[in-house]
Amino acid sequence: MKNIKLKQLSLFLAPVISTFLFISVLTVAPTTVIGDQAKERIKTTMGDLYPQKTQVADAHLPEVADTVSAEVAKKALDPQTTSVPSTSNIATSKATPAKTVNPSRSIPAKRLPPQPSRSISTSMPSTASSPQTKASAIIATSRQFIGVNYQFGGTTPSGFDCSGFVQYVFAKNDITLPRVSRDQFQVGTAISFANLKPGDLVFFGLAKSGVVDHEGIYVGNGQFINASSSKGITVYSLGSYWQSAFVGAKRVL
Repeated sequence: MKNIKLKQLSLFLAPVISTFLFISVLTVAPTTVIGDQAKERIKTTMGDLYPQKTQVADAHLPEVADTVSAEVAKKALDPQTTSVPSTSNIATSKATPAKTVNPSRSIPAKRLPPQPSRSISTSMPSTASSPQTKASAIIATSRQFIGVNYQFGGTTPSGFDCSGFVQYVFAKNDITLPRVSRDQFQVGTAISFANLKPGDLVFFGLAKSGVVDHEGIYVGNGQFINASSSKGITVYSLGSYWQSAFVGAKRVL
């Protein structure tokens, strides 16, 4: 009895299962299995039971406005077409802006430490009263008259005696001396023969009596200039003869 029921059940289920499998095949690939006419005939016969093709939304497409197509939205998600902003541009846009100097803010000038004041003396040392300068001037003046003739009692370049020549040269350098040699021997500071300097007056006693009767101006290097009765204004060396007649020397500078 049980076998009879199973047999009857299998006879009932066989056509149902075959029909279901046939419909499934037609639904999946109706074009490849049967022609278009057979497809339309089956669709008409089955009516609402014919499976409808449902449009599945692309899970990858975002919700976009009606005015934007799905193709545009899909391209927006395509990693090959989507442009990513350059990191270099981002870094550039976030770069620290350059500092600007506020023009209204004045920068104080750097102050240097105070320097000690130095007073510079513009006055030149006085050389007019220097003995060496005076002596050089006197010697230069006396040499201008070398060769002038001797004249007894003469006091001018037209002719000199010994004391007149000395008086004239010193007067040219603003130094006043007495007229005759004996009186000139009385002025100034006495100087020994070994300490003679240019410009000193040297006195002699040609009569060998120790009395001054002749004089001249010491010019250095053991020489003196005088008005010689035989040669006029000339330079002599203080050799043995003049040393034997030497009485003394005076410094009036």
